[in-house]
Amino acid sequence: MGARDEWDVLYKRDDLTVSEVRKVSGNPLLPGEVRLAVERFGLTVNNATYARFGDDSVIAFWRVFPGPPGYGRVPVWGFARVEESRHPGIAVGGRYFGYLPISTHHVVAAEPGDRGFVDITAQRDFLHPWYRTYELVGEPGPLDDRWALLHPVYPAAFNLADLLERQAVLGTQSVVITSASSKVALALVEELAARQVPIRAVGLTADRHTAFVSSLELYDTVVPYASLPSLKVAGPAVFVDLTGDPSRRAAVCERFRGELCRTVLVGFTHPTATVLPPPGLAGPEPEVFFTPAVEAETIAAKGADSYHLRYAASESRFVRYTRSWLDIRGGRGPEAIVDSFRTLIAGEQPPGVSSVLRP
Repeated sequence: MGARDEWDVLYKRDDLTVSEVRKVSGNPLLPGEVRLAVERFGLTVNNATYARFGDDSVIAFWRVFPGPPGYGRVPVWGFARVEESRHPGIAVGGRYFGYLPISTHHVVAAEPGDRGFVDITAQRDFLHPWYRTYELVGEPGPLDDRWALLHPVYPAAFNLADLLERQAVLGTQSVVITSASSKVALALVEELAARQVPIRAVGLTADRHTAFVSSLELYDTVVPYASLPSLKVAGPAVFVDLTGDPSRRAAVCERFRGELCRTVLVGFTHPTATVLPPPGLAGPEPEVFFTPAVEAETIAAKGADSYHLRYAASESRFVRYTRSWLDIRGGRGPEAIVDSFRTLIAGEQPPGVSSVLRP
């Protein structure tokens, strides 16, 4: 395909192993619209979750960037540049970070704001503003690939650290974290250590990931899921589940039913994850942690400037820290994108490796 061609990567909504690359013709812009040329984006388990829950989630992810019948465009996060603008407040050439389809281009109806612009396209008005905000950013830098991967998921870790810091003041002794090799989990325990929160971090992970997670020396204890029956933790303890897997959630809650003071459901890293928590979990009533809502509440309580200053300092530190263990693999074009997403969906990507793709 030529450099100026526009195309989408489409996935069959009920079978993510089936994909198609389809050329598209860019329609003329309407007043207030901008055309973004996608520069690069990260692929993480987060994107696989969007696809798996595309029709079943509270957020109907397949509706965000719809495709032809039976197909859809998987949402990703990344950098894009304004290629064409019919909005007087948004200049051609501006570079932004936000929610994008796996495509060469993306058209939005824009409303400028303090930190960039918000997509006010009618078909996406069901989305939380967190997903419709495009942050104005500078020219490409040496950490941009890491930022593409981590900026979408770091808010969960940062806001969970706030929760656990408050819990520590109340006497919580431990936090038990499933999917301990995930980026959110690693960012969370790194942030707890940076804040010197007096709470013991216990990580549960797949047997094949145990050595990797242990080598980072972030957790106080790391064990494979098979060792859960013999694992002991000091209570009171908070359970942070990132797997979304009903059986693992139930097993942890049952094992520590006497120690748990809170059960916080955050992620869906496991292929068997379900949207809703299984009924009858032992211990405290589970809480669904929806990061955009929690972040908005924190900003309302503490002020936007204060929050963003704290957040930016922590995220910058973690992004730099990942240079010691996170290997980023690049790729360009639809074939590289399809291959990388296949690896992700199949669960074949090691925890210390991630992909950043360019159309």
